[in-house]
Amino acid sequence: MRSLPVSRTSSILLASLAILAGPVAAQDGPWALTNARINTVTRGVIERGTIVIRDGLIAAVGPDVAAPADARVLDLTGRTVFPAFIDLTSSIGLPSTPAAPAGRPGAAAAATSEPANVGLEPDRIVADELRPSASDVQAARDAGFGAVLTAPSRGAFRGLSALVPLRDSLAGRHVIRSPVALHMGFQSAQGRYPGTLMGVIAYERQAFYDARRQGQVLERYRASPRGMERPAYDARLNALIPVVRGELPVLFAASSENEIRRALAMGREFNLALTVVGAAEGFRALDALQVSRRPVVVSVDFPRPTEVTGWTFRAGQRLPLNDSASADSAARRVIEGNAAALNRAGIRFALASGGSLRGAEVVTNVRKAIAAGLPRDVALEALTIRPAEIAGVAEQLGSIEVGKIAHLVVAEGEPLTDSAKVRAVFVDGVRYEVVAPAAGARGGARGGGAGAAAAQVAGTWSVTVNTPQGSQSMTMTLTQDGTAFSGTMNSEMGTLPVAEGQISGNSASWSITVPMGGQSMTVNFRGDVEGNRMRGTAELGAFGSAPFTAEKNP
Repeated sequence: MRSLPVSRTSSILLASLAILAGPVAAQDGPWALTNARINTVTRGVIERGTIVIRDGLIAAVGPDVAAPADARVLDLTGRTVFPAFIDLTSSIGLPSTPAAPAGRPGAAAAATSEPANVGLEPDRIVADELRPSASDVQAARDAGFGAVLTAPSRGAFRGLSALVPLRDSLAGRHVIRSPVALHMGFQSAQGRYPGTLMGVIAYERQAFYDARRQGQVLERYRASPRGMERPAYDARLNALIPVVRGELPVLFAASSENEIRRALAMGREFNLALTVVGAAEGFRALDALQVSRRPVVVSVDFPRPTEVTGWTFRAGQRLPLNDSASADSAARRVIEGNAAALNRAGIRFALASGGSLRGAEVVTNVRKAIAAGLPRDVALEALTIRPAEIAGVAEQLGSIEVGKIAHLVVAEGEPLTDSAKVRAVFVDGVRYEVVAPAAGARGGARGGGAGAAAAQVAGTWSVTVNTPQGSQSMTMTLTQDGTAFSGTMNSEMGTLPVAEGQISGNSASWSITVPMGGQSMTVNFRGDVEGNRMRGTAELGAFGSAPFTAEKNP
């Protein structure tokens, strides 16, 4: 019998999996999370209750909720469930380029993720560019994050952000909201106009004036086009029209005191729905932030003391200028107490990574803010419902309520305490286990450093992708080298290579790339290994997800 061409067999394989996975709403569930301590954030704490997840949504929650007969029951006795965190300062999913020099006090010169020509593109639609890295997604999710607001991190007009769920495989239809806001900053364009701070401010103000006029001209033309010259099409100005009308929010990166005051002044001048992002020196601009009556996004990427206001800041602490250790210690207390100062001033804010910190580092620094005086319940709100409000999705995310998207964290211990350990995260109702690092392991929640015992996956596996509509059987043959593995996945319709095979503790992840009509789609597998058995989820790109099981052959 003549074998089928690889491209055709691959297409058949993906099509078969997609059909078995069912429609777009196919989810890893339904679930009944029973006997959990539930911190709803907005409606108090349920000491012992049940959450029912169906079709990616919270179908029921309460102390007297019964588990549906068709649900997979997860007994969470002794564990706490709370809403997954939301980060409003992320560049996850954008193409990577080398970092630019920091443009504000406290900004680490960390790698950014954006095209080289970014900076003057108010019409840039981030949702069209998303290509998230599996490692970046996993690092954020394992720390308790369920969604991030993705936008470029440099330039004057950076583009229109997208709120993205932290799924293993992200398709365009998974984006929660786009556009969320226009992102701006005071960074100059290297080697071209506007190349100075004065030039950037002048450029931004002129663009807003031009957008106002463009909006008026377009309105007049639509009302009476006969006899009127047709207005020139300008995508960038057109993108700014809803901004100057207050219909589309602006998230403005401003961390130093002067930047905060300049950004707020621009917001007043053009009547913008402007939110300051960063606010590392928010404690020095409390008066301006109070007058604005707008929420703030506060970064927990704390600057070094000398980056805030340098020696002037030390003098402000009334410490000898030559007493570096004492001055730095006092400055750190003030810097880490920034959010607490805003809270005492009655300013509503969300907490965010600042763009350069990874998931576990964010949580560590939030704990520092709590130690510096920020109430823990306020910190939890500032990572959940408050960023949801700023992103315009408070009816979908940020708290545990019936009808909201099931973005949940299952943890041991109380949220944001030093003893808290994330054990699982639900994103769009799909369960992702968080594997604790083995004793002696270093690094994030998935360890893998010295002392971590990696599962052994070398050999031949019988794999079954399971859905309510049926199953698809495959054979997977693997070879392993330390924590990396490779091999092939074979079915009666063809053979595909296994790529990016990685072991972290008892967790295994890999992908296959499936050609389809001149294009390709990546199917990501992730499972937990228990001896000769494996159980996990296959993310089928635009076709949803499906659970799978596997057993190693003798």
